[in-house]
Amino acid sequence: MKKSTLLVFGMILLGVLHTSQLYGHRAEIPDGDPLKVELSEKEIKVFPNPSDGRFQLTLDYQGTEKVTAKVYDITGKQVKDISRDLVKENTSFTANVTLDNPKSGIYFLRVTVGKQVLTKKFIVR
Repeated sequence: MKKSTLLVFGMILLGVLHTSQLYGHRAEIPDGDPLKVELSEKEIKVFPNPSDGRFQLTLDYQGTEKVTAKVYDITGKQVKDISRDLVKENTSFTANVTLDNPKSGIYFLRVTVGKQVLTKKFIVR
């Protein structure tokens, strides 16, 4: 098998394994948080999905932890950091996102809230 074929296969396999670990991942906050505050993938909404590269992100969250959001393509390459686009409302964060010249395919929205990481898959057609 050619080296490039093995490399692509390895990247896809790594992406699938990595994604399966992160997708819908719940992380407990260390330091014995008595409230066991957890977020779930259900609290991230991407609309429309599939999209043409323009979508709205909504994260239901009322806490005070720092929130960041980044978009990655299927290879794990960061496509866009949308952290500065997040607008805090009463019970949520929202952002209107436009990807620059997106290719059709699968993308991942990775949202970090404090020490927790949530990943949401979406499609660009």
